[in-house]
Amino acid sequence: MDALRQRRHQSVFARNLPPGEKRSRLTRLFRYLSLLVVAAVLYVLLDFAIDVRPATIQASYRFNVGTLAADEVRILRQDNLSILVIRRSVATMAALMQAGESLQDPDSRYSHQPDDAANPLRSRHAEYFVSYAIGTDLGCSLTVLESGLRESCSGARYDFAGRALEGVNKFQNLSIPDYNFADNFSTLTINP
Repeated sequence: MDALRQRRHQSVFARNLPPGEKRSRLTRLFRYLSLLVVAAVLYVLLDFAIDVRPATIQASYRFNVGTLAADEVRILRQDNLSILVIRRSVATMAALMQAGESLQDPDSRYSHQPDDAANPLRSRHAEYFVSYAIGTDLGCSLTVLESGLRESCSGARYDFAGRALEGVNKFQNLSIPDYNFADNFSTLTINP
């Protein structure tokens, strides 16, 4: 009875094989697995070493902003990149400097932004605000309201400095890219 149980519990791999053959098969299996691991490591190293981005992905994007009126919001699109540009009036800038109670992250400690945008207006130039045109709650596009911005697929709202307003969910301020304006603010260059 014990011999019958042992036969049932033997693996299909090792059944009826002499001990030398079992060892040979295990050695071959180990070699194949080792080759697979080495191939995976080489693939990852080559993937990081060689830039195989599609031709449509560029190192920098240049947008023609044109002339913006005071408190005008414009969403610029190129390839798969959407950028929000706002030219703020003096009154809007003053109101943004006073805001604070209704903001989730008033000092932008938990948000992505360049060092030179670490100020209450979150911009290099006080009059112009630039950010990605994607909300930070669910990652949907932004729509423009009279009093600010709203993510199209959720209740996430932002002021004209891209700061997240208090709401049901917690989410970050709008992400600010690395950007530069031309001298007359008519051309915007984004370095993603």
